[in-house]
Amino acid sequence: MKFGRNLPRNQVPEWASAYINYKALKKLIKAAAESEKQDGALDLAGFFYTLDRNLEDVDHFYNKKFQDFSRRLKLLEDRYGSSSHSVHLLDPDEREDLMAALLELRGQLRKLQWYGEVNRRGFIKITKKLDKRIPAAKAQKRYLELKVDPSAFATNAQLFASLNKINESIALMSEVPTATEHDDVASVSSLSIKRTTSRPTLDISSEQLAKVEAIIRQDDAKGIEEWVNETSTSATESSEPARQQLLKTLLQRAITSRSKECTAYLLREIVFLDDHDDINQRNCIHRLIISIGRKQANRDHDPTIAQVPGVDNEPYNFITPAAEPATQFKRPVVQDDQRSRILTRDDASVAFLEFLLDNLQPVQRPGLLARDSAGRTPLHFAAEYGIRVMCEIIIEHLKAWKLFNVSNGIDGPQWQDNEGWAPLHLSVMGGHPLTTKALLDAEESVALDIPRTSIRQSSLKSSVALALATKANFVEIVRLLINAGVDINYQDDQGDTALHVAARFGHSECARLLLEGSDIQKANTELCENTYSWTPLFIACVDGHLPVVDLLIEHGADLERVDSSGWNAKEHAALRGHVNIAQRLDSIMSGAEVDPDSSLGASPPKVSPSLNERTSNGLGSQAPTIKISEPIKTFGHRYLTDTSMILVSLGTMDTRKSIRAVNLDRIPITNAHNTQLDTALSLVVSAKGAEGEAEVIDLPVQDNIATEPIVFHAKDISTVKLLFDLVPTYAGSRERVVGRGVALLSSIKPNIGTKRMPLQGDVTVPIVAANDLEVIGSVTFNFLVITPFKHPNMVVTENQTYWKSMASTMVIGHRGLGKNLAAGRRSLQLGENTIQSFIAAANLGASYVEFDVQLTKDHVPVIYHDFLVSETGIDAPVHTLTLEQFLHVNDMRTPRHSRPASPVPVENPKISSLKNSDPRLPRMRSMSVGGSDRDDTVDMAERMKHTRDFKKKGFKGNSRGNHIQAPFATLEEMFIKLPTNVGFNIEMKYPMLSESEEEEMDTYAVELNSFVDTVLSKVYEMGKGRNIIFSSFNPDICLLLSFKQPSIPVLFLTDAGTSPVGDIRATSLQEAIRFASRWNLLGVVSAAEPLVAAPRLVRVVKESGLVCVSYGVLNNDAAKVKLQVKQGIDAVIVDNVLAIRRGLTGEDGKRDSQSNGSGGNSNGNRKSITGSLGKSLMGSTESLEIPVPVSVEKTTESEEIRIQVKKEERDEGKVNGGK
Repeated sequence: MKFGRNLPRNQVPEWASAYINYKALKKLIKAAAESEKQDGALDLAGFFYTLDRNLEDVDHFYNKKFQDFSRRLKLLEDRYGSSSHSVHLLDPDEREDLMAALLELRGQLRKLQWYGEVNRRGFIKITKKLDKRIPAAKAQKRYLELKVDPSAFATNAQLFASLNKINESIALMSEVPTATEHDDVASVSSLSIKRTTSRPTLDISSEQLAKVEAIIRQDDAKGIEEWVNETSTSATESSEPARQQLLKTLLQRAITSRSKECTAYLLREIVFLDDHDDINQRNCIHRLIISIGRKQANRDHDPTIAQVPGVDNEPYNFITPAAEPATQFKRPVVQDDQRSRILTRDDASVAFLEFLLDNLQPVQRPGLLARDSAGRTPLHFAAEYGIRVMCEIIIEHLKAWKLFNVSNGIDGPQWQDNEGWAPLHLSVMGGHPLTTKALLDAEESVALDIPRTSIRQSSLKSSVALALATKANFVEIVRLLINAGVDINYQDDQGDTALHVAARFGHSECARLLLEGSDIQKANTELCENTYSWTPLFIACVDGHLPVVDLLIEHGADLERVDSSGWNAKEHAALRGHVNIAQRLDSIMSGAEVDPDSSLGASPPKVSPSLNERTSNGLGSQAPTIKISEPIKTFGHRYLTDTSMILVSLGTMDTRKSIRAVNLDRIPITNAHNTQLDTALSLVVSAKGAEGEAEVIDLPVQDNIATEPIVFHAKDISTVKLLFDLVPTYAGSRERVVGRGVALLSSIKPNIGTKRMPLQGDVTVPIVAANDLEVIGSVTFNFLVITPFKHPNMVVTENQTYWKSMASTMVIGHRGLGKNLAAGRRSLQLGENTIQSFIAAANLGASYVEFDVQLTKDHVPVIYHDFLVSETGIDAPVHTLTLEQFLHVNDMRTPRHSRPASPVPVENPKISSLKNSDPRLPRMRSMSVGGSDRDDTVDMAERMKHTRDFKKKGFKGNSRGNHIQAPFATLEEMFIKLPTNVGFNIEMKYPMLSESEEEEMDTYAVELNSFVDTVLSKVYEMGKGRNIIFSSFNPDICLLLSFKQPSIPVLFLTDAGTSPVGDIRATSLQEAIRFASRWNLLGVVSAAEPLVAAPRLVRVVKESGLVCVSYGVLNNDAAKVKLQVKQGIDAVIVDNVLAIRRGLTGEDGKRDSQSNGSGGNSNGNRKSITGSLGKSLMGSTESLEIPVPVSVEKTTESEEIRIQVKKEERDEGKVNGGK
């Protein structure tokens, strides 16, 4: 790996400017080398001068940071000591604060350690590069020994000593049992009084300490007064500061013990409440409120959190992995509606707070507004914990003491902490409507000179809080803030308003409140964010929130507005698979539709940036964009020849699952001294036994990682091991492994038999810690193995190439002459996916015929659409039936013999024998003809009535009585019986997991490589000279087809959001474009719905370098097909070939007009296939006979057969009419 390329990744972000300037030094080496080459003189003075300055800067920065961290560590030692005895003296709140400080300091020292190591490696690399480019320099060894190695950052010796000291302190603290709310007093020794300050203190004996502890517990005010006087008089080094500190410590003990009389006495003796020795600069009021809030939060903490056996499962007893330690733990906060009970003034803890404030001396009262190290007052903590009664008590006392200044609002600058948050904001973000209302009411009670709404409008942080409340869907709080006059239309740095946020997360009730607003303001629906000029309507469409879209429509949002790239909201919705939203908008806009070309101008952008984002959350991010491919290749694509490909994707492809790619367990505080997980981490994915560069992914893993696989190649898959290494992000070395997960490809998935595989693709392996081999988490991934395919007929020549362009839109017959529909049509249909149907479609001008190929149990490719063969009477998947069984199902539906048959054509002996095609046997009559055959029809319907398909649709395609039933076909028959000028669009029918579960099939199928290899073998064996396209709804099948052969184009089929699917790659047209572009497929075959709702999306597909094809019921409407044709669609797959061809060529339904039969096929004008194809099928030279009541008209100019199947009246089961 290149050091320079990885340096930005390995830099601590906030220190990035202090690292070695590797790029500049490389340029100097390059310049010196070129100068030596030209002039013959070696001048390295400039390089070494810059190198020395870099070394000085790095060393200075390292030393300065280390001194700062060492000083902080010494302060902690002086304040709290470093022995186990001193640690046991701490009360629970102090212990928590100290633990947080130690962890944060350890995190900073770790980052400094990595800073030194990365820079040392940088100096090694740059001097090595110098010696390599200019051998005469010979500088590396000398420079490292004399200048780099003596520097502190190169060894980290002192830093390691500090880290060890911190880990020892953390280990000591981990041994202290956690105190509960019932033993706060008993668990803390009286010796805590002695640990009062880092400054010189009073010399107090153990007997005296025990005595005062007992006095405080008994709440003996007179006794504490006598003890204080006695101690102060007898102390040899008595001083007023030491006495005051002792009194403050005694006061804290009295407050903890809830000793009112002692507290009142001590308050009279203490001058100021400020406690500068407290680690967070908090006074006794801060600590009391935090203690009350903590107990309330513990009582109400979330019961859904997984419990760790043997560990107190309170949130602050755990460290968050893969994140840098914060200065303070995030204290647990419980929302109002999750509380088991609400504190009142009758509670003892609240009554004690009121007593404490009532007894404050006038000089101590400003302590109620005192700020800690984070700039927070006691009111901040009361509001953050959402304890309304404490907020009310604090505000009452502030008002009584004339300290409640709300002239700039309760959220004004004078109430804000160091980060700009006021108590009101903390209450809002914590989800506390009662507390929020109390704070707003308190402000209302004070008369102001200017309107409150004007004050609120100027408070930017309140508007930010409104957006946060909207994001969290705190409906009642949003209502309170709107009524309080918070600026609804405030835009943050990205241009987002609260309405944008509601639209993004689909919070329709919050959106309704914002849109209705108040008497003085309402949400503006037309404000745009800064990245793509998206209004809230765009956001709701992009993220698929129909209820919010309806609200915006109701409140007059501009539906025809375009973003900065020229696309409207409807097009964004259609592209991302939100077809219901696109159709909703289309139904409203249809009366005043924008001209498709008007908003783009003459030359629209090829792929607009706004179309790249999966969701609105990715605004401005470095998310992968839709790849703009090169023009469709002339001589095929790259394919595997002798090695297998392994595609490894982190996370799950299944959108129905909520599984994180990397899941790390919470780290108990008891293990804090022994972990390196509390820092920024990265996952390194590599493979042993395979070729391919390791991939480094920073945690947390991004949502779109599953569609960005890591590629490896191997000759022997059975020896490959996938390694998932956790390493510190800023360490700059993959060798510093914190934990590892391993997967053996040969055994990671269960073996379910020869040439079978499970459809469940997700695999989860544990991650084991490097230091103690404990399981610390897991990684979830899926992988695909593509083996090479070989066939003697597989070559790349100029005659076997992809299409480069289409002269006109091609018409492709769907399942032959069309998908079979329910009975009740005006005419009977030929059975779908049958030879007769394909012949008819080709005669009616279809450029290609589309059919579905599946494999039987004995691996014979057959033509069948549904996954389940209902004709068996049970839901039997195709791959569970042998060819003999599959064709026998068809034989059971075959009618009686009628008249002598014509000779049969030559075909595969196996198939011939299975079909019982003996020329001596009488020829079968169609199942659509005859009288007594009604009983057979009833029998078949009775047989299928309990199957899934029959229950769902009430019929089965290619079934007698509903359609013109014909025999099942194999792929081999297709090649034999259709002439080579008929193109094949072979849809590879392979179930995805969601489809298998929907059909209630077993979640296994034919092994992917076997499936594809079997079909490819047949195609290359028999497909010479024929135009062939592969297509599939299964993305993995498309990948295999693409990488196994170089000459046959592959199209990716997608529902584009019209039906729910599990695989993220199949969820929308956008994902289909990403997938097809990334893997260089020929194009996309999309459901017609998004393209009809937003025809310009055809351009998005084509301008991404892909062929665009559509399919679906909407393509049976010539007007909707014309919409797509106008935008340049390459092909349409239709059921009614004749009607669509007439519509596209302007025939307008006239039966006798001319037809050229070309359909855009590259073979030129289509010849009649009446003779040759009829002969091939029927074994005679007579015209093609459709054995049902039909009228056949022959047009001599084009020799094209037109077929109209008339539905005759039925009488008592007999079909009347002639041939």
